[in-house]
Amino acid sequence: MLIFVADENIPSPVVKRLREAGYDVATVPEVASAGIRNFELAELSVEIDRLVLSRDANFPKLKRSLMNRVKVIYIQLSGEPDCIAELVMKYFGSCIALRGNKMLLS
Repeated sequence: MLIFVADENIPSPVVKRLREAGYDVATVPEVASAGIRNFELAELSVEIDRLVLSRDANFPKLKRSLMNRVKVIYIQLSGEPDCIAELVMKYFGSCIALRGNKMLLS
């Protein structure tokens, strides 16, 4: 089973729905301080062995040495939080395109 840490920009309905589906999802406030910077979240995710869920377009632009170690699912969806949660759950398993250690859900 994959385990995740959700960036602060992931709507709470997404976290809730993933947890209800049986996924182990921690939020930033549960594992770090609010306002953590992208590189700090990336380093933490490597330390605690969790994939990062993020909607931050700048997250994939971290230093290459760090991006080679971190695993990120970039959720490129916008709209109402409940709608995003519904789409994530609908396509999470089947529409994740794997590119190295980066995944894109759009």
